[in-house]
Amino acid sequence: MPREEPRQPVPASLAQILRLVEELAQIGLWSIDLRSGVLSLSDGVARLTGLSQQTTRMEALRALVHPEDSPIFEEVSAALRTGIPVDRGFRIVRPDRTVRWVEFKGNVVLGADSRPVRADGLIVDVTSRHETTQSVLRNQARYEGLVQAIAAVVWLMSPDGVHQPSPSWCTLTGQTPEEWHAGGWASAIHPEDRERAASAWATAFRRQEPYEANYRLRRADGDYRWVSSRAVPVLNPDRSVREWIGLVIDMTSTASVMTQPRDLALFDISGPLIRSARAMLNWSIPDLAAAAEVSGSSIKRFEESGGAALRPRTRAAIRNALEAAGITFVARLSGEVGLVFRPVAPEAQRESRPDTAD
Repeated sequence: MPREEPRQPVPASLAQILRLVEELAQIGLWSIDLRSGVLSLSDGVARLTGLSQQTTRMEALRALVHPEDSPIFEEVSAALRTGIPVDRGFRIVRPDRTVRWVEFKGNVVLGADSRPVRADGLIVDVTSRHETTQSVLRNQARYEGLVQAIAAVVWLMSPDGVHQPSPSWCTLTGQTPEEWHAGGWASAIHPEDRERAASAWATAFRRQEPYEANYRLRRADGDYRWVSSRAVPVLNPDRSVREWIGLVIDMTSTASVMTQPRDLALFDISGPLIRSARAMLNWSIPDLAAAAEVSGSSIKRFEESGGAALRPRTRAAIRNALEAAGITFVARLSGEVGLVFRPVAPEAQRESRPDTAD
């Protein structure tokens, strides 16, 4: 039997290749005779704009431009006529009334007299890219708005521990940019809280894990305010740290906080609140009873009843024991009392929590 010869691939024409490129890349080619104003369009331009490929006048393309972007198109036209390459983006309104974002790119060809005679270029449909960019910008605006609403300070730090400029920190604390950049932030913290905050940060930085600490921060006017400082590492795909981002939230000036612990009336501390405080500390009733030097039955009755009557001395003892262990009571504008837990040094915590059995 005669051997069948292998089939040779059918060569594609340049027109077929051009059509494929235009469809896949969502582009179209155009050329303008700058002396006569005659416009030539490829199939790709016709598909993107909805114009007929037989369109020969620049005015037809100008009529598609969104009214708000007409000045941009006029700038493009003027630039081409004077021999300046163009690369601008604007919206077009297709005949079916759909709006598309396009990029209009072109180069100018000069004649023998060095005057512009022709401009060649392409139109790229960038609607999807533009929508993605707008979505990112909207999300960024939401993020920035949220941060501004809750944080007094936003800061960034490189993976090697170099602090990036933070005008908000310098404004709040009165520190110079040089002090902040050199890592002198701890000097703005109350001396009693400084070692604990710095130690917590050193541990988080070393382990590349989230950081959280509550401490008193000295403001530019010299007053101390309770703040909550938090930071997280932003990771690369390989799990290495790209940067750190942190927030400092002023706990005494937020809308939810009115007073500090010593301003609260003792009877505002309810049974459920004491139970929540114990949960934060991982304390049993006997633990709290030993720390406060009161009877466990009184605490149990107080918690289970939702706030049974206790003598003022007993209430004060319970509250003092919890505060010594790191619990802060805060009054909210709604009239409710909330809790904030700021870990104390291990030595102090051992002193405030006796070893007792459940």
